[in-house]
Amino acid sequence: MLASGCDNLAKGVTEAILNMQSEKEDIRKCYIGGRPFEGLEKKLRRQEQLAQANNKGNYPVLKVLVVHGIGSPQPGYSTRLAENLAQALSLNRVQETIKEITITHPMFPSQDLGLLRLTRYMNANENREIIFAELTWEPIIAKEKQTINFDNSGQYSFRRTHINNTLKVFLNDTIPDVMMFNGTSRQQMNVSVSQSLCWLMSEMWESLQIKTAQFCDASAPNRMNRIDDEFVFISHSLGSRITVDALQWIANIFSDITKLEAIHAENVQIPEKPAAAPSQTNTMSNFLEKKHLLQQKEFTVFMLSNQLPLLQMGQLKPGVTARIADICGPNATHAAEKLFSKTHLIAFSDPNDLFSYALPPNFIDEYLDSRLCPTLTNAILNVTSITDIFVGQFANPLAAHTEYDNDPRVIGLIAKGIDQSDIDPGVAEHCTWLESVPDGQ
Repeated sequence: MLASGCDNLAKGVTEAILNMQSEKEDIRKCYIGGRPFEGLEKKLRRQEQLAQANNKGNYPVLKVLVVHGIGSPQPGYSTRLAENLAQALSLNRVQETIKEITITHPMFPSQDLGLLRLTRYMNANENREIIFAELTWEPIIAKEKQTINFDNSGQYSFRRTHINNTLKVFLNDTIPDVMMFNGTSRQQMNVSVSQSLCWLMSEMWESLQIKTAQFCDASAPNRMNRIDDEFVFISHSLGSRITVDALQWIANIFSDITKLEAIHAENVQIPEKPAAAPSQTNTMSNFLEKKHLLQQKEFTVFMLSNQLPLLQMGQLKPGVTARIADICGPNATHAAEKLFSKTHLIAFSDPNDLFSYALPPNFIDEYLDSRLCPTLTNAILNVTSITDIFVGQFANPLAAHTEYDNDPRVIGLIAKGIDQSDIDPGVAEHCTWLESVPDGQ
């Protein structure tokens, strides 16, 4: 009888908890405001059409570069995000071999600049594929961060309450990243992302070695030959700042090419000056061809736990700002200056995430290079549950910073985008969408 009574009590408690959970209303909010943008699905559709037209020959593929933010992630940290996206996009096959590139650069011969880890996801017909490239740049700062590891040891941690110790460990693991980005390590971080982008713009899956440690020279004739591929960035917190800096790096490179183009044109027009050597002419033609291809490209940056406003503080503005309409608008008077056709910035932020921020509309005009032709969409949503406690409502700020990659609405927005014709059903049901219209429309 005693055993039976305990079983009944346990059953009753379990049923009560389950009933409470099932009846609990999901009060998490989701607001999306800004310009429409396309997700990975549309890019895969175009890839499928091109694959059929080329009979599965050489056709552009979709490449997604993931850049982590603060913290100490280990290689493989993006697996949950990749698998959630693969499921949403019906990519049910994955290449067994994972390819790895150890990032190197002659400017930092003795510095570990991180690891680029590439995974290939496909559908059954192999006419849709994503090269999912995960960058771990954390080794750049790992050694210096060890100087405060003593504070996480048992000698000190037992003196704190459990919750306070959890928060202290989190701060010890994250705050140094921002300090070092604004200090001695920023250039190495930017090189790590720029090198990753160079590799993606230069190689097909088949031409990549399983393991390699090489420098990718973007100026070499055999590099940057895969610009026809489609490129998407998914960044987290500090990774968004580093990614935008990498795009700025491209802008600076091709700005220099534009100056060389003017010199080259001047040399051609003035017969008295000696003609350029054939190798120099070919190199210039190669540069100009790549520049013109980039001017037709659209890039998308999904910025999870966006921190651009915070990390802009104390930084110099780019050289070309407040000229988006002149360079990128429908009546642009300086369209030749643009670097890309468009750069879509989708800023995800959770109001309960202590480290994330939405972007005001004037931010991109004031603080981003106008030649990137940026557009803005804010996705403000709760990625962690909200609980009623005795003093009011509470949401775990650590979960609010880290759970973007497991939120169905975030996955739906990345996979399907948002416009009038293609919206993920979960996003359509649970999110409010307010489209912004540019001046003159």
